[in-house]
This record gives sequence, structure tokens and C-alpha cells, in this order.
Amino acid sequence: MTTITALPNQSMLDIINQGCGSIEAGMQFCLDNNIAISDYPDVGTEYSISSTALNIGDGGVLQYMAQNGIVLGTLGVVPLLGFGVALKPVMEAVPTDPNPPSVSGFYSYNLQANTSAFINVNSIAAGDYPTNNTVTYETEDRVIAGYTPETTAENATSLVMSSKVIPYRIPWVPYRGFMMIWSDLGATAKTATFVDIAGNQAYVSPMVVLDSASQNVEEYLVADLVVELVSAGYNTLQLRLIRSHAPVIHADFVNQVMTWLHDAAGGTPDPLDPTNADKTIVTLTRGTYTFGVGTVYWNGSIPYPASAFSMVVVVS
Repeated sequence: MTTITALPNQSMLDIINQGCGSIEAGMQFCLDNNIAISDYPDVGTEYSISSTALNIGDGGVLQYMAQNGIVLGTLGVVPLLGFGVALKPVMEAVPTDPNPPSVSGFYSYNLQANTSAFINVNSIAAGDYPTNNTVTYETEDRVIAGYTPETTAENATSLVMSSKVIPYRIPWVPYRGFMMIWSDLGATAKTATFVDIAGNQAYVSPMVVLDSASQNVEEYLVADLVVELVSAGYNTLQLRLIRSHAPVIHADFVNQVMTWLHDAAGGTPDPLDPTNADKTIVTLTRGTYTFGVGTVYWNGSIPYPASAFSMVVVVS
């Protein structure tokens, strides 16, 4: 088995032809390296060339390119055509216990994938689901009073995430205000962090508010993000990012401030709507990008815990 290293301006087709001598070896080459023929290689990445792929390829072409010093590099002549959302984890909080917390002693709910909105182009292996989604929980009255969180625990119980579902059981304390559950946004792994088999990573970290006397989910607080194509050319592509927040029921959480996160933070005002802080334009070259939105909620001058989410977009 030999190897080949991706050079500047090379597409995956260039690398296959350069290493095997023909595109007919492409399927075997991709199978050997666990990649797709449509992937865009990073410069310096080393790929394996198996004897099987070489046998399928064309040795005469390889010899000719070697004798004449031919290096294929056609990526730059392919225009940018558009973008696609590779990973956008959209979750929702669903109560799981018919009893009030005063009976069961716990608030019980699942944070689970919204199947109509959750996007993952590449599969997410079971082993990639985090098993230590650390969250913090505290009653609203104690947050307002300035107390530090009472408890930080893995899922607040020994329960772990599986198949895009995190089961929660938060201890109930009588005669307190709404229970608020959130994640430390400074931590590497947020409430629900997903990694697909292509290495794309995105997370959703809502602030969940539970009723003080029932299992009802009073608020599921997290922003959303829509991506639109503005223009595409040979070298760059422009996208419009539009952030929004679902209507809030309780007045305590109406005052909110959203912030662009990750690659979205480098945008510029939308020339068609320059005073709208919830729109931004990003100019990109071919590659994989992470966009996100964080939100802080305010009760008067008191900041509540923040929520955040991210998504992965591939420009091609």
C-alpha cells in the first residue's frame, strides 16, 4: 500500500487520478479512505492507495504523469455553486412523567430531536453521542436572589444520552419558583453536542424552564438560524444569516440579547437591511463552516442563564 498527499488546488478527483491513474479506481479509493468522492480535501492530508485500487487504475497513465512531472490541480477552475446544511441539531423538551413533581419528587422530561427539523446529512454513530452532558439547574427565585447553582451533575442523574435523546430527572424542591435548567457555555461539550462520521460537530444548549407545580415545560429558550444564498462566483460565495427567537410566553424572559457565534461572528451588515442586527452577510470560499447564535435573557437588570446553538454549513 502506498500513500498520496493532497496538494493545493486539488479536488478529490484530481487525487484519485494522480494516485491511481484513472477515475475507475475512485470507488475503491474512497472505500479505502472512508471518504466521499465529493469531499474537498485539505492540503496536506495523506490518503492510502491500496493494491486493489492500483489494479483498477491505469499504470500507463501513472507512468506518463511521473515522466512528465504532471500534477493535477483543477479545484480552482470549478466555480462555487452553493451551500448545504450538513448538521443542524434541533431539539425539544418533552415531559415524560404524568405525575406532578410533588408526587414523584422529580421533574422528568426528555430533551429529544425534533425529527421534522433535525438535519444530519452524514450519520451520527452511536458512539459519538455524548454520555456526560453536564447541566446546571436552579430555581428562578434563587437565581434572582443571586445564589450560585445548587447542583451540577451529569444529566442531573445517572441517565445518559442515546439515539438523540437525553432523559432528565431534576430533583424537585417544594415552595420554590420555576426550575431553570441550562448548560455551562464555557464547557467544551454543551447540553447536546453531536459529531457525525465526517467529523462535523454542532450543539444545542437551551435554557429550559419547568413549572413549579407540574411537569409542564413552560419555556424552551434557544434561538434559531436560517441561511440564505446571496450570490456565488468562481472564488467566493455570499450567504445571508438570519437569526430569530420563538415567541416567549413569560414576561420574565422576554428581554433578550442575541449574539453571533463562531464563523457567523465575522459577518457584515446586510446592505438590503443594514440596521437589522439579526441579519448578517458572510463571504466565504469553499469549505466547512460553523455558525451559531447565543442568547442571554434578562429580568430587569438581572441576567438569567444563556442559551446557544450551532450548525455546520458546507460551501461547495
